[in-house]
Amino acid sequence: MKLIHLYEAAAVGAGGFAGAVVRHLVVTVTGNTMGIIAVNVTGCLVMGLLSHDSKFALFAATGFLGALTTFSAFSGHAVKLWNSGDALAAGAFILINVLAGISAFILGLYLKAQFAS
Repeated sequence: MKLIHLYEAAAVGAGGFAGAVVRHLVVTVTGNTMGIIAVNVTGCLVMGLLSHDSKFALFAATGFLGALTTFSAFSGHAVKLWNSGDALAAGAFILINVLAGISAFILGLYLKAQFAS
């Protein structure tokens, strides 16, 4: 294994640590439903803004945003809402995460293009 791979892995690990801590704090302060929506939509927006071809992207996109946004927490919370008998809340939670996330990513791409011009 080349030394550069170790530096890249360390960048992803450091970003992942920071993203996981931020996600924990946001979800703890805002509550599961709103916190998960907030980190997922914000993460999608920032991902759209980032360039994926830089060394910084390993820290920021793969590490930080990979840990900040969370498909497992999203899935678990959707199932928890469904199992509680609140199918409407579960459906709304899923739709908000998916539609707002994709919209935020597209907005990030648009804003990145505007700033690059």
